[in-house]
Order: sequence, then structure tokens, then C-alpha cells
Amino acid sequence: MSGGLIFSYLFDDLGNISYLVTGSGVLVEVISALMFYLYNRTVLQLKDYHDSLLDVQNILLCFKLVEDTSDESIRVEVMKQMIEFLVRRKDTQ
Repeated sequence: MSGGLIFSYLFDDLGNISYLVTGSGVLVEVISALMFYLYNRTVLQLKDYHDSLLDVQNILLCFKLVEDTSDESIRVEVMKQMIEFLVRRKDTQ
């Protein structure tokens, strides 16, 4: 873009070329800005998806811990703590 402006300032007879260079520079800048905007949106969506996968992983891990507990009294206590933790975590989000 700046090349077209410099050419139009230095060489008066290259007016059409300077318009072409300036226009193509503006077009490239618009396309790159659009690509950065789309990239930003994609990264935000990936972050949300990753966070939801972590939530599912934590829930499944809690179920596995409860399942592997052999003593029934401990199992009930662990399940109660697990439910309290998961409910508290969902309320803070």
C-alpha cells in the first residue's frame, strides 16, 4: 500500500500503476484483518470446547473413584462430596 503512495508521489506518469498497487495493498490488508478475526473466533470456540471436555473428564473420574471404593460407608461419603463439588463448580461457572 505504501509502495503505491510513494510511486504516485515520485513519478507522476505512473498514476495508474500507483492506484493499482495501493488498491491491491488495501485488499491484502482487508483480507488479513478478516483472517485474524476468524482465527480469534476459532480460538475462543476451541477454548470453550476444551473446557467442556475437562468438565466431562472430571465427572467421569469422580464416577470411577466412587466405583473403585470398596467400603460402603466411605463410598457414600465420597459420593456426597463429589456431588457437592460438582454442584458448587457448576454454580461458579
